[in-house]
Amino acid sequence: MTRSVLLGRLAGKRAIVTGAGRGIGLAIATAFLQEGARVLANDIQAELLERARLRLPAATGHVAFHQGDVSDPGAVAEMVALAREAFGGVDVLVNNAAIGGTGKTLLELSLEEWERFLRVDLTSVFLCCQAVVPLMIEQGRGSIINLSSITGLAGTAGSIPYAAAKAGVLGLTKSLAKELAPHRINVNAIAPGLIDTEMSRARGQEESRRAVLWPRIGMPEDVAWLAVYLASDEAEFVTGQVISPNGGAWM
Repeated sequence: MTRSVLLGRLAGKRAIVTGAGRGIGLAIATAFLQEGARVLANDIQAELLERARLRLPAATGHVAFHQGDVSDPGAVAEMVALAREAFGGVDVLVNNAAIGGTGKTLLELSLEEWERFLRVDLTSVFLCCQAVVPLMIEQGRGSIINLSSITGLAGTAGSIPYAAAKAGVLGLTKSLAKELAPHRINVNAIAPGLIDTEMSRARGQEESRRAVLWPRIGMPEDVAWLAVYLASDEAEFVTGQVISPNGGAWM
């Protein structure tokens, strides 16, 4: 999916996109750059980040890269410091980095697996928000976009820790939106349904596909252009919202 008309809706914006090495994160970083933003692309995997480096629009001074684990406070501090050094500040934070479901039932899960999901899929969002919010308050404006999931809204058997973490992202989003509204900082969540990514293909799409009413499943760009809107000044009065692009699978 491509757009024939680019409007420069994010011109001058400085953004961090976590988990930008592939899938939805890469599509968001690409769309942001196309709409005029400067983007720091983060990923934990060096090979994915290198692949993203080759695919992202190579506008001089408009893209920087950070390899690091955003569930680690030290790595998050390093990432935000790099964004300040490269761009002078942060206007938009997209918390996209996550790991997917295991397929295990409650009785099959270990405590270590449970804690890993919460750390990567929820604690990382808390850490990144906590690191970036002081900059946004100082600037008097900002936008935070947290990636949740339809699983966080509706639940899925075999995805208990993933569903719990993604539901936690929704609670964090709404609470933080109430805290930061006086500072003109928008906080919203995107909760995608079935999106055609390496992660969804790896765990199988057939069962989720049956619930989709639209004639096709989602593409990463369906999420990316929604993120562009939420990051733009057009969405200045939109905060505390959960938007779920899911092709009618959940309403």
